[in-house]
Amino acid sequence: MPIIIADQLTNFIARILAAAGARTDYADIVAVHLVDANLAGHDSHGVIRTPYYVRSIDKGELHPTAEPDILQETASMAQICGNWTFGQVIAKGATELAISKARDQGVGLVSMYHEGHTGRLGTYAEMGAEAGMASMIWDGCLGGPRSIVVPLNGTGRKIGANPIAMGFPSETYGTVLLDFATSISAAGKVMVAVDKGEQLPGEWIVDADWQPTSDPTQLAKGGALRPMGLPYVGHKGYALAMMVGFFTLMASLPSDKEPPLEDRWGTVILMIDISRFGALDVFQRQVDTIIDFVKTDPLEGEVLYPGEVEARNRQERLANGINLPEATWREILDCAEGLGLEGL
Repeated sequence: MPIIIADQLTNFIARILAAAGARTDYADIVAVHLVDANLAGHDSHGVIRTPYYVRSIDKGELHPTAEPDILQETASMAQICGNWTFGQVIAKGATELAISKARDQGVGLVSMYHEGHTGRLGTYAEMGAEAGMASMIWDGCLGGPRSIVVPLNGTGRKIGANPIAMGFPSETYGTVLLDFATSISAAGKVMVAVDKGEQLPGEWIVDADWQPTSDPTQLAKGGALRPMGLPYVGHKGYALAMMVGFFTLMASLPSDKEPPLEDRWGTVILMIDISRFGALDVFQRQVDTIIDFVKTDPLEGEVLYPGEVEARNRQERLANGINLPEATWREILDCAEGLGLEGL
């Protein structure tokens, strides 16, 4: 498998997106986001997505130069229509706006809809933590073509993977971060397994007959992801997915008219200014103290805090490069060649 330095990969992906028609600044934002996902160890949300974005541009589903519009705004809230441009571009601006409102009002909530794939939600929680914010982010849908999860005890793709992220700043540990889909796995992790030619570690998905399977190729053949928590507590992942979907449904209500199924997709970003409750540095030291306490006396191995794996992956991959599956790299090179670009 090829090993590529992060800066080289970022430049290459930005060139591909620009050649596909993206504004230069948009291409840079998306490329940085994708490579950072690889650095964090979330290859499912990294550069593997590049050919998909290019195909979406070709189909007219993704508008690579469109500018988002703020439809409604108050001192503490805003609603953004993304006009179907890159989700990473819209979400970066929405996060910055939510942070700004939180600084002014204590709380900032920004919703967005008509967006491309938003990528790794943890990126936006990390932005908030760096600004001294606590954050919660919901992203997903209920119904429509983006739904890819089968309901508990049901059939059909009726719910999105509906991820949720939360972040808090610490003094020495960086961002304490929760970021996961409410399905057993994100769809991108199934894509990675396909590219690696590996079976899934468990029956994460169902096939077109709604039977559990560990064969990742079945997802693209009409299968679906299963709710988080199966086989014992799948009701928890299923219920969480539904609630995330209702939060994001608010983001896709631009008028009094009921939106069509394909438009019931959105993202809600909530930032909370921790300093409104007390000194930020005191809070961050408390977070450190709690992490130190939790990590003591492991039964075996090591106790990790949420986000520690990502921090370690980023450190290791920045130093040693990003290891991509051969199939992923081949598809990216073919995508570049189709746009008249040479490789790295």
